[in-house]
Amino acid sequence: MVIVVAMCCCVAAVSPLEYGLRKSRITGKIDGTPVQGGLHLCAPWQDFLTFPATRVTLEWSNSAYADRPQVSTRTGADPKDPDSGGQPIAISSAIQFALKPSTLKEVFLDFGSYQAAKQRFILLAGNMISNTAQEFTPQDFWQERHKIAARMLSKINSTLFHQGAEVLSFEIMKVDFASSFENSITGVQVAEQQKVVNEYSQQVQQVEQQINVLNSHNEANIAKIAAHAQRKAKEMVGTATKSAFVAKQTAKARMYAKLQKALGFTPAQMAQYVKIRGLLSQSASGKVVVNVPPPQVEKVGAHPEL
Repeated sequence: MVIVVAMCCCVAAVSPLEYGLRKSRITGKIDGTPVQGGLHLCAPWQDFLTFPATRVTLEWSNSAYADRPQVSTRTGADPKDPDSGGQPIAISSAIQFALKPSTLKEVFLDFGSYQAAKQRFILLAGNMISNTAQEFTPQDFWQERHKIAARMLSKINSTLFHQGAEVLSFEIMKVDFASSFENSITGVQVAEQQKVVNEYSQQVQQVEQQINVLNSHNEANIAKIAAHAQRKAKEMVGTATKSAFVAKQTAKARMYAKLQKALGFTPAQMAQYVKIRGLLSQSASGKVVVNVPPPQVEKVGAHPEL
């Protein structure tokens, strides 16, 4: 039992998510070589100082879980208004850092505890966010925000790296401007968008006018083609009617000539015959009374009575 109790006094546990540094309760001496999570042998007068072995998040925002409120600062001067001195802004952001195992002893000696070191990191990182924001114009915060975030990450990491921490990521979550400035920017953007809309409307009207002009040209061409087709059609109908009339009259003349020859009529008799036929075609009863002159008697020789 004595051996078991002695072994329990000589074993200490470190969480899997932590680093541990051996510290003497008597002399206060600290071992510079950290250990990771698990059970470790130590003297009864020793214990472990623990530090997080995972990424730690620090947040500046109005959230109830944030480490600090938003960072209040100013932007750089606007090139269009250099006398303005920048615009007041409030930046909500967050970083993730990890402690370097090789510098844990220095971190403890410099700050006395991890919590004190964390508060120092919050102060230094917040100052870097505030100072870096003044390097950029107000327009950069909605046009080049990724560049601002990269610049802030570089500045914060270069500051905390010498304090024993490495910043692995940084994010700008929100940027609040003064209400008057936001309203003026909104008005300018609305005016610019309206200008673009008006330009597009003019282009639409121009296209519509071009369509109307082309439509008028097409209608004129259609009317011209239709008129030409009607003229051509009338010419063709007239030519066909003329050809049919000529063919009909030719056929009549040819047939009347045959008829005259078959009947043995003289031209005068044939003319009378044609008149009679014309009258018959116009008579409803099919009967026509014709006045025929009396035949003339020719005296022949010595027969005057004839």
